[in-house]
Amino acid sequence: MNLLRCSFLLGLLCLPFGIAGADAEPETGEELMREVRARLPPMPLRLTGFIRTREGRRNIDRALVSELRFGEIIPHMHFELADAFGETLTSARISWPEGTPHFQQWDAEGEPVPETDPADEIAETGLTWSDLSLDFLWWDGAEITGRERIKTRPAHVVEIPAPDAHPHFSAVRLWIDTNALFIVRAQLMGPDGDNVKRIDVDSIVEVREGMWMVKDLIIRDQKNNRRMGIRFEDVKELEE
Repeated sequence: MNLLRCSFLLGLLCLPFGIAGADAEPETGEELMREVRARLPPMPLRLTGFIRTREGRRNIDRALVSELRFGEIIPHMHFELADAFGETLTSARISWPEGTPHFQQWDAEGEPVPETDPADEIAETGLTWSDLSLDFLWWDGAEITGRERIKTRPAHVVEIPAPDAHPHFSAVRLWIDTNALFIVRAQLMGPDGDNVKRIDVDSIVEVREGMWMVKDLIIRDQKNNRRMGIRFEDVKELEE
C-alpha cells in the first residue's frame, strides 16, 4: 500500500493538541502531564505530510501518513513512511494498552519486523519510533522546575527522568504552554546530561474552535549534527 504523496511527521511528528484556557495551576508535574495527555485529540484523525532530513549538504525527504486514535479504549497511532516516488518503506503501530508503549513494525512488503526496537532509526530520517510517538509523554516522575518564555509565550518547565527502557537518555526537559497546555519544546538529554536532541514547535494551526495542533516541527539532532523538519499539510477527521 502506497502512502499518499505530500508536498510534508511528525508533516512528520505528532505533538499533542491543546485546548486554550487552562483552568488552574497544576500542583505537580505528574498532574500537569496528565492534563497534557488528556488534551490529545479524542476524535480519530489522519494527518499527511513529509519529513525532510538535512545532514551536511544532503537532503532526504520522506512522505508520511499518520492516524491518531487516542479516544479508543486502547489509544494508538499508526504511521506509514514512503520515499519520494510514493513507495512504502515501512509502517508501524504504537499503542498504550496500560500506559506503556507497545511497538509493532512492518517492512516495505508488509511483513512484520520481529523485535522492533523503539530506538531504531526510521528510513534514514534520523528519527526513531520513540521520537515519532513522543513516548516521553508517558514517562513517570515528572517534576515542574520553573517557568520560562518560549517565543514570547509563558511555559512550564518540566523534567522527567528516562525509564530503564531508554538507557541512551537520562531525562527529557519539556516546555509546556501554560495556557493551551501543549508542548512547545522538548530537550532529550544523554546519559552524561549532554543535549542529544531538541524538538521545537515552529508553527501551529487551529483545527477547531479553541483546539490547536502542530503544523511545523524542527528537530535538531545535536549529537550527530542533523536537522529534521516536519510539516503537517492535511488533517482529516475520520469516522468513528
